[in-house]
Amino acid sequence: MRALLPDLEHGLNLERLVRRHPGPLLDRVRERLSAAPAELRGRVWGDAAGVVLRCDPAQALDLLERYAPRESLPGPLVAYGILAAHDASRVVRLLTARGRAAWLQRTVLPPTLLRRLAALPTDELVVLAGGFREHSRALAALLDAVAPARRGELYDRALAEADTASLIPAAEIMEVLPAAVRIREAIRVLGLAKTQEREAQVLAWSAYLAWPDASAALAVALRSGDADDRASGYALLVGAARRSRDPQAVAEVIVRLGRLRNEQDPVRAAALRALAKVVPLLTADTAAGLTQLTTDAVDARDASAATTTALSTLAADVLQHHVAVPQLREWALLTIDLVSSGAQVPVLRRFDTVLRRGQEAMVFERLSGWVEAAIARGRYGPLFAFTHALGKRAWQLPELQDLLRQAVGPHTLPSVARTAIGLWLDDPRTRSVRVAEVLAADPSAVTIHPVWTTICSSRTDLLDRVLNSRPRGRFVEAGTHWVPGWALHAERWLPRQQARFVDLQELIVADTEQGVWQRAAAIRAAAGVPGAGRELVLRHLDAREVPIAEAALGALVWTDRPDAALPVLLRYADGDRARVALYAAGRAARHTPPSQLPEVLGAVLTGPAKITSRKEAARLLARYGPPRVMGTLLDAYTNPDAHRDLRAAIVGAARQRLQTEASWTILQTAVDGSREERRAVLGAYPYAIPERHRPRYGAFVVKACRTADREVRRAAFGQLGEWSPWLTGVTEMVVDRVTDLGETMVHIEVANLLKAGGDALLGAAWARLVDRDLADDHPGGPASDRPARRRINLLARGAIIRSGSRPTDADRTALVESARWLAGHPSFAGTAAGLLVDLGRLDNLDEIAGLCAGRPVLAIRTAEHVGARLRGLRDWPDPAVLAGTVARLAGRGDLAGGLFAVAMVRHGAGFGWKTPWRDLLIGLRRHPDAEVRDEAYAIDMS
Repeated sequence: MRALLPDLEHGLNLERLVRRHPGPLLDRVRERLSAAPAELRGRVWGDAAGVVLRCDPAQALDLLERYAPRESLPGPLVAYGILAAHDASRVVRLLTARGRAAWLQRTVLPPTLLRRLAALPTDELVVLAGGFREHSRALAALLDAVAPARRGELYDRALAEADTASLIPAAEIMEVLPAAVRIREAIRVLGLAKTQEREAQVLAWSAYLAWPDASAALAVALRSGDADDRASGYALLVGAARRSRDPQAVAEVIVRLGRLRNEQDPVRAAALRALAKVVPLLTADTAAGLTQLTTDAVDARDASAATTTALSTLAADVLQHHVAVPQLREWALLTIDLVSSGAQVPVLRRFDTVLRRGQEAMVFERLSGWVEAAIARGRYGPLFAFTHALGKRAWQLPELQDLLRQAVGPHTLPSVARTAIGLWLDDPRTRSVRVAEVLAADPSAVTIHPVWTTICSSRTDLLDRVLNSRPRGRFVEAGTHWVPGWALHAERWLPRQQARFVDLQELIVADTEQGVWQRAAAIRAAAGVPGAGRELVLRHLDAREVPIAEAALGALVWTDRPDAALPVLLRYADGDRARVALYAAGRAARHTPPSQLPEVLGAVLTGPAKITSRKEAARLLARYGPPRVMGTLLDAYTNPDAHRDLRAAIVGAARQRLQTEASWTILQTAVDGSREERRAVLGAYPYAIPERHRPRYGAFVVKACRTADREVRRAAFGQLGEWSPWLTGVTEMVVDRVTDLGETMVHIEVANLLKAGGDALLGAAWARLVDRDLADDHPGGPASDRPARRRINLLARGAIIRSGSRPTDADRTALVESARWLAGHPSFAGTAAGLLVDLGRLDNLDEIAGLCAGRPVLAIRTAEHVGARLRGLRDWPDPAVLAGTVARLAGRGDLAGGLFAVAMVRHGAGFGWKTPWRDLLIGLRRHPDAEVRDEAYAIDMS
């Protein structure tokens, strides 16, 4: 296995292979990662990350620590839960690595991973929490996973480096903070001037105070003359009671909600929606108040669907949490009855996810009276809702099953009986017995999906009854002859049953009054029946109606003998139905022994069939035939009378069989062939062929780059970047390409060519282009405006894209040296300065400021570029380093350095203008250059 992997891995499903051979596969991934340069490891991880994460956790962590991309972690984060169970500390170190800060700030860790990381000491979690400081949802999720007693300390230490004087925490963070910390933060935010300016903000943050203070503060909102303010006030009041976790506070709120009787419906709906979140805190004493709320809401003349839905949701949640409390249970059942109508089915929450084993019997005992009372009134919605809520637990309740059996009876509506049958047959242990009873009660029930499925698979003894007589009953319209549309597990049936099913399908096919597509579907349904189904399909292959004949051709490969279908299908290779026959032949070829394919498909390949058929025959031979078949394809390819499209198809087929020399002969010839053949050669993707063949195949791509056909040449150069790891000696060719002013290109193409030819080609290309621009004495015009200069700018944009696509720590020395060389030519200093900004990490701004000396316009333009570069960095520089850079630039005293410093100090707002950012900005307001001072004063710290 280990020896075969390099030649097979490109075509294997590695996720399935790792289940049986994890050791060899992990060794191969390790070998690929160690051999690949840093910028190509991302491709290896894209193929193998899922595999590595399913292997031995210790070895997986070793590989991740050595070879994981610097900017992120590969693979699905859900899989890291297993690694965290093995060693949570190492996983935290991987997540919080310096280069992954930007990625971490936009990532939400899955719950399983968070739970396992939360077991670590707070000291180890602080770095992770600090990485989520700007990502409130992720920080809230981490805090929620940690034990409540530890949350306050973790929150405070995560924000230790931020200026919390003006920080306003997100709502999701406030919800998970311990009460003491939450109240402290609420008091702090309420003291901020920007909070006190808006009454709505004061009320919202008052809801986070201790319950007595929150209740008093929100009373003013409940007396507002604006309905929206009152709706918000009630929601905030209920939320404050919920956060108190005090049932007495909730009971007090429900008493105060009695004022809703005279409220507008939107206010009432908002309060009831909020009340659904405090269900676990309800007690028996609140039942009377809840009853009054329900009565008032239902009796209100302006009651809306929003209000009744909120009541129904509240009642369903109460049943789920308090089914053992008689007062609350009776209120919930009363509410569901009041807000439900005969056309509605109440939506209950799942009981099976919260009940202990055996408690379903108690729940049914408490709710059976409600269910039976509804049935007595002809309403089966409560029965079905309750059955759905219990899930599989409903199978254990004989009384509930008896009620479902009653609903199946002949006196219920078809819609009711259909739902009841589905629920009654849900238990697989009794399904086979019950389906006979269902069928005895109403033979037309066979038209219901679970009934027909059960008969097909496990009660084949009932097939004679349903196939030999026309079912009549409430599930079939009068005058309609029902015929089953499909046969599941027909191989389990008796021959007479199979024959009868096929006869019924034959009746539909022969009935010209049926729609043509219904008749075609009947042929497809019959095809799956062994023996008789294939005979029906064969009888209709030459039907006069084209849809019927084509349906038969397509269905032939779905019979019990798909291998026998291939010769039949190939008889149509030269006719009007070749497109359908050859498409179906692909499945037939998969089931035909490879040794038989050369004889069968070879006749089509070299015969008088349509070109489309011959092309498909070539593809099928290459995909499914034995190795010797490439000799047959080579003969067909070298035939001087072969059509160009057939030759191109054979070239594409040869790419699949590179282990034979015949394939290489075809490809070698095709590179010098027609445009279609060359494009077929260029259609190969390097990672879709074995690694050992890639250098040899890459030579074909290089050769195509030198062809005279411009379209082929353009396509070949477009592929050059992908093949670059296996190419040598192409730099000069790429330099010629990028300096050919007769060839138009865009910056993406330039980036791809830089990948193929190496960073050093940029300097060589610029040397040629600068000389051409200096020698160009044409002033420019609409037809041609200094083309060498335009190409220089284009190469710079391409270099920026190339640099941005590489890992942060990749070597950019050659690109930087080329930019410095270009900066030595005053005419191109602007282009060079912009490139240097993008190539660096703001660590070369002194050099760039020197380029801008005496050129104020260039300094202004470059300063804007510096600000954009800082915003676009994938990982934020260390604040201390950034502050040092600002101070150094400001100390230069020149315009460029000052403007660069202003562009960077703007981001001090992200640190709350704490020291040293405030001092740096104040210093820039005293800069010797007036333009710098003006820009510094334009920044508002308030």
